[in-house]
Amino acid sequence: MNENIQYITLPSSLEKEIKGFKVRSDIQIPIQLPAKVKKPLPEHITIESICAGMIIVIAYHPEDKNFNYYRDFVLACQPDCIQELNTAAITKERQKDYPFAEQLFLAVYHMLPQSASCINLATLYSSWAAFKKKEKNEKEEDFYTAKCLNTLKDGLEKFGENEAILAELGSIESYLGNLEDAREYLSRYVKVATEGEKKEKLKKILKEVEFRIDSDNEINQAYDFMMLEEEDKALSSIESFLKKNPNIWHGHFIKGWALRKKKDYLNAEKSFLRCLELGESNSEIYNELSICSLETGRKDLAKNYLDIAIELESDNFTLMNNLAYLHLVDGEYDEAKKWIEKCRQIAPEDKQIQAMMAEYTEKTGEEFKDVITEELVKTPDDDKAREKMNDFDGEDDGYEEELKALGEEDYAKGFSTVNMKKFGLEDEE
Repeated sequence: MNENIQYITLPSSLEKEIKGFKVRSDIQIPIQLPAKVKKPLPEHITIESICAGMIIVIAYHPEDKNFNYYRDFVLACQPDCIQELNTAAITKERQKDYPFAEQLFLAVYHMLPQSASCINLATLYSSWAAFKKKEKNEKEEDFYTAKCLNTLKDGLEKFGENEAILAELGSIESYLGNLEDAREYLSRYVKVATEGEKKEKLKKILKEVEFRIDSDNEINQAYDFMMLEEEDKALSSIESFLKKNPNIWHGHFIKGWALRKKKDYLNAEKSFLRCLELGESNSEIYNELSICSLETGRKDLAKNYLDIAIELESDNFTLMNNLAYLHLVDGEYDEAKKWIEKCRQIAPEDKQIQAMMAEYTEKTGEEFKDVITEELVKTPDDDKAREKMNDFDGEDDGYEEELKALGEEDYAKGFSTVNMKKFGLEDEE
C-alpha cells in the first residue's frame, strides 16, 4: 500500500447522495496525502484526494472488504474515470513511467474487468520486460514477462475461452519459443475465433509452430546422437530431416558439426556456409568455419572467421582465447597480446592464458603487468539522470504498435495527455 495513504471517517453530517450513490459515515475511507505529509489537515481532505486514495486501494487491494463501495464512490464522482484512467496509463507507459502506469491499468482492470483491460495490463508488463531487456537486466525481464503471462492466464479464468486473450497468449508463447504452450493456446483460439484476417494470420502461425515442433523433435534426435558421439547416426538422422526441410539452417549446422567431428572439413565447411546462405549468422557457425579453415591450412581465414565470431559475441572467452593462440603461434605478437589481455580481464587465473603469457614473454622478452580492474562508483543521482535520458532518447520503442486493446471496448485508442489532477493522482516528488 502507498505510504501516503491514510484512512479517515467522515462525519455523519456529510452523508448524502451523489447521483444515486449514498455516502456513508460508517465506512472508513482512504485518502492520498501529499508527499512527506504524515498527518492529514482539513485542507488535505478533498474529493480528489479521496478518489486518489480509493483508486490506489482498488489497484493493489481488490480483495478489500469495502472494494465495491470505493469503486462506486469513484464512479459516482467521476463517471468517465475508467476511460480517463486508461488514457492516462497509456501516456505514462509511453513515458516509461511503468510503476505509475501499472497502478492505473490495475485500477481499470479491477474496476471494469474485461478482456480489453486485461490485455492492456499484460501489454504494459510486456513493454516493461522489453525495457529491462534493453537494460540487460535479465532477472527483471523474466519477472515482468511472467507477470504478462500470469495476467493473461488470470483473464482466461475470468472470461473463459476469450479469443482475444487466447490470441495474445499464443502469440507471446510462440515469440518466447514455448512451442507446446503456443500450440495449445492457438489451437484453442482457432476453435472460438471469429472468421477474418486476424484468424487467418494466426492459423498460419499455428501451422508454423506445429512445423517447428515436428522439426525440433527430429533435430533434437540428431543432436542427442552428437552428444553420444555417434556421428554416423546423427548424419543419417539429419540427412533424412534435410530431404524434407532443405532450408532449415539448424539441420545444416548439425550436419556440418557431424562432418567436422569425422574430420571431413571441406564438406563440413560447405554445410556451415549453407547456414549463412539461409540468413543465419551466429558465433557458433563462424567458430566452426574457423576450425575447418585451420584444419585445411588457411590460418588467415580462420582468424577472420574468429574476428567475426567475436563481433557477434564480444564476451566469449573461448573465442578470444583461440584467436590469441593463433596470433601467438604465427608470431603476430601485438595482436596476440591484445587478445591475451582481454582474456585476462575475464579469467586471469586460466591455465591456458598463463601458458600463453609465459610463451609470449619467452619470445618477446616483455613481461605482463598486473591486471587492472575498473570499478564503477554509482552516485545517488545516477538513476534519476538515466530516467531523464530515457525520457528524451528520441527512439521509437514500438509502443504504439504494442498498445493494442482487443475486446468489448477499445480503451487504448486515446493517446492524449490527461490532467492527472482531475483524480488527485499526481507523481510524488
